[in-house]
Amino acid sequence: MPNSASQTDPRRHWYVLANGSRAQVYVKRKQDSGYDQLRNWDAPEARMRDAELGEDKPGRAFAAAGAVQRSGMERDGKDDGPKEHARRDFLEGLAHDLTMALSAKEMDSIAIIAPAPVAQAITAHLSGPARKAVTDEEHHHEVLARLDALKQRF
Repeated sequence: MPNSASQTDPRRHWYVLANGSRAQVYVKRKQDSGYDQLRNWDAPEARMRDAELGEDKPGRAFAAAGAVQRSGMERDGKDDGPKEHARRDFLEGLAHDLTMALSAKEMDSIAIIAPAPVAQAITAHLSGPARKAVTDEEHHHEVLARLDALKQRF
């Protein structure tokens, strides 16, 4: 439960907007309407293609009778390419930074606005106290698209 200081100072509540390669923290202005950006994270390697990060395509093999997959590699359904590793490292680092900010008493509560898999990954990497500080989680792809469109105007 946020303390009374966070209720009087809106800057103690962080709004984290994130996708798999970028994140920003916004805080509500105390006197004026609107929000200020407080922090920014960027992981361009999480946006690159796997080939740009050094991964080769899987080898090919002749399909066995009745087989639908022609790759010579087995897939267990989990993407294990360099881009996915970069995305996971980015989200784990973001969660660590949020945990450290809470420990340093820079904020009291967090609202995560991100696609569901991203929000779940961030939350999974938060420490116990930081996980309890998450007051809201919104899974809106269109919010991030609108923010990206606004950024391009400036």
